Amino acid sequence: MIFVTNAQGRATFISPEWTDFTRQSLEDAVGFGWARVVHPEDRDIARRTVESAIQAQSAFNLRYRMLAPDGRAMWVAAGAVPSFGPPNRTFLGFLGSITPMAEDPAAEMMASGSLGSFVPPPVHPAPPPSSMLEAMADHLLMAHTLVEPASAGRLRPLIERLLHEVGIELARAELAGPAQAAFH
Repeated sequence: MIFVTNAQGRATFISPEWTDFTRQSLEDAVGFGWARVVHPEDRDIARRTVESAIQAQSAFNLRYRMLAPDGRAMWVAAGAVPSFGPPNRTFLGFLGSITPMAEDPAAEMMASGSLGSFVPPPVHPAPPPSSMLEAMADHLLMAHTLVEPASAGRLRPLIERLLHEVGIELARAELAGPAQAAFH
């Protein structure tokens, strides 16, 4: 699931898979409405991590539980990279993804959050992205995580620019398409 936020961390785009996964409408996920489906015990860590990422204008990683429509907890990994634009590399918000994590009954998982490079979780069977733009965002987010370990840091600004442009196109598609709710 792909998401885009503004500089205050309010959701401005969430892919339609969100509703399939949570049964929460896109309209109800507006701004910080998405937090209502975060497990109550994990909301504080999610809030603090996002607030710290906004303040630092830094990429972030989160592992937390979301509430399924039937009330059971589902572990997800979320993360995002910051987006900057003119003038003077103004912080615009984040482009990120949320991925269901494989259930491991033997593992004792705890909610956690960190700043720094976005590290997506291992691949888990999930619904395919609903558009080519969302698929591009998924792949660019993965490329963003590979730049530093591959000692290809000079490519980071290019990938971040591409992520920014994909975010703009996602917003345009959002405004043009009736299938998705516009978040403001």
